[in-house]
Amino acid sequence: MTYSPNKPDAGPSPSIDVSQIQTNFSQFDTIFSNNHTALNDLNQGAHEAVVFTLQVFDPGVTEDLAVLYSKNASSRAGTQPQLFAQIPTFLPTKQDTTAARNTGMQLTYNSVNTSGPIYHSFLPGGYILYSGVDSGVTVPSVQISDTIILSPAPTKVLIAIATPVGQLWTVATAINTVTNDRFTINSIGNGNGPAIPYSFVWIAIGKA
Repeated sequence: MTYSPNKPDAGPSPSIDVSQIQTNFSQFDTIFSNNHTALNDLNQGAHEAVVFTLQVFDPGVTEDLAVLYSKNASSRAGTQPQLFAQIPTFLPTKQDTTAARNTGMQLTYNSVNTSGPIYHSFLPGGYILYSGVDSGVTVPSVQISDTIILSPAPTKVLIAIATPVGQLWTVATAINTVTNDRFTINSIGNGNGPAIPYSFVWIAIGKA
């Protein structure tokens, strides 16, 4: 027999349902232990997992509390359920005295890369932070124009910054966004030697 939420009921006698009631009691601990520390344990009843029901809309918060919930988030990678947070209000600041819209804030993303060569992490609100190194060798005074393709591809590159390592290249670096998933690093050698190495460390922020 399996657990029945309809027993016991207002039947003529509990003896009719005694077998089902016993099954319910025996199943209760098993079901409870799916996401709680089992009963008769020092930490009994403590949550070990929280299961979120997928929401269609932000729940809205009017009391002095914050909520966590699951909702689909769309990005260039597709649409996946993600964890969101919503608070009662975003307070105005000295720089902006208007109250911001109290929409849900996306907290998770389906991909994070910590092994390179392009590293990326996720920032709350739906942003991906990328970083990496661009290296090579070219002749003096010849401009380089290297294209960095971001992966996973964002829907838009919001900002990209590159800084030369060492003094063999000029510090003036132009960043051009080519398409929504890439940018170019443009710089020119300082004229020292027949062939000089270049190396740039860079960071970029894109909208997921």
